[in-house]
Amino acid sequence: MPLDHFVVESPEAWAVQAYVDIANDVLLDHNLGQAVAKLHIEIDPVYPLFIAVGMLGRLPPLVRLRDFADVTFEPGKVKLGINEETHLASLLDRLWRQYGKNRVEQPDRWTVEISDEPDLPVDRDLADLVVSDPTEGLVRDLIYALLAIAPEGFRVREHRYEDGRFWLASSENTLPEDLPARIRALFAKMGEAAP
Repeated sequence: MPLDHFVVESPEAWAVQAYVDIANDVLLDHNLGQAVAKLHIEIDPVYPLFIAVGMLGRLPPLVRLRDFADVTFEPGKVKLGINEETHLASLLDRLWRQYGKNRVEQPDRWTVEISDEPDLPVDRDLADLVVSDPTEGLVRDLIYALLAIAPEGFRVREHRYEDGRFWLASSENTLPEDLPARIRALFAKMGEAAP
């Protein structure tokens, strides 16, 4: 797996190669091989503790309304001409939350209309509306993959994702008080700042 940084640390030599193989297999099985740019895993069998820190590579762009629909402002309504249905369910959900179901209609498969009332105007920058953030699903898949890499039985877990950086820690015991310092140290080994 071609990562910019991929290290597994453990005092047990056999565990290093085993976790390299496990991490490779799990990331490839979850189609995350191209998404993860850096990964550093530390396994402490004495405590016991598993920590994985890393960075995502190039993040997928936000999906905006203008990416799959034409927006036309007409008297009393805004008409959306849908060019691709992939994000239609997410769009309707966003519009219902923002404008209410009573103002949003779908007269046919390729058209959505929003009632544009003087006292409740539709945002004139509607074309820039973020309909979907593909990173959310990617992060969910990544956390699931890291849990699959962690030793079985490590049920005490904590994780964080922020601006392309992530970490996950798990243990059979409570997580140690020095966990933040350990996480910062692992990010420093990768040449990155912790989230």
